[in-house]
Amino acid sequence: MRSSLERMVRVIAMPLIVVHLLIAYFWIFNWEKLTTDVGLISWMGSIILGLVIFTMNRKSKTSNQKLSYKIVTATTFMTILLGVFALMIEFITSSMP
Repeated sequence: MRSSLERMVRVIAMPLIVVHLLIAYFWIFNWEKLTTDVGLISWMGSIILGLVIFTMNRKSKTSNQKLSYKIVTATTFMTILLGVFALMIEFITSSMP
């Protein structure tokens, strides 16, 4: 069972990395697309999926630190950081007179 789960995670990891990098691209160059319903759903869904993969890797008995897991972890935390920055920017600009 463990090997089928690891294969499934490998299949999910690469598209998730692409989604995270697209979110970073849109955050920098076209942030209006991230504030749509589809943008917010994909943003939150990719964060949740990345955290699930991160916790599955941490709970793994074999401690198998493959490059894809490291990249998923890095891009997930980058996406979370972009969300925090977006909320900070929104708070700062909404409090301006």
